[in-house]
Amino acid sequence: MKNKKVTVIIEASSTGFEARSEALPGITGYGVNVHQAKKDLHDAIHAALEAHARRKTSPEPWLNNGHLEFIYKYDMVSLFEHFGMLDVTNLAKRIGLNPSLLRQYKSGLSFASDKQKQRILKGLHDLGEELLRVRL
Repeated sequence: MKNKKVTVIIEASSTGFEARSEALPGITGYGVNVHQAKKDLHDAIHAALEAHARRKTSPEPWLNNGHLEFIYKYDMVSLFEHFGMLDVTNLAKRIGLNPSLLRQYKSGLSFASDKQKQRILKGLHDLGEELLRVRL
């Protein structure tokens, strides 16, 4: 069976982090960090599939029998929490953004416009491409 691509939204809250998807109604993951929220989402999907197996019923079509491929979409706070190795000041300088402003995005004190989000995303992708060319 072919994997179904599912976009999962990762967002910070006052109590931790949430992982959810419109494609998975009623299934959500929570955790004190992004890793735990993702794991909780996976565990919830697994529990739903096990419940169907115990009842000998077919799972909802959107579960695709567990054959899911996740694409993660982060808010700024979750992005920098999960990828803590990113130095905000150096990343800001690299993409031509005020470091103080990027720190505000990181902490959730300010929110980036769509244009700023695209600028940051392009900078991250450019960094990723550069890292892929590294050889040791």
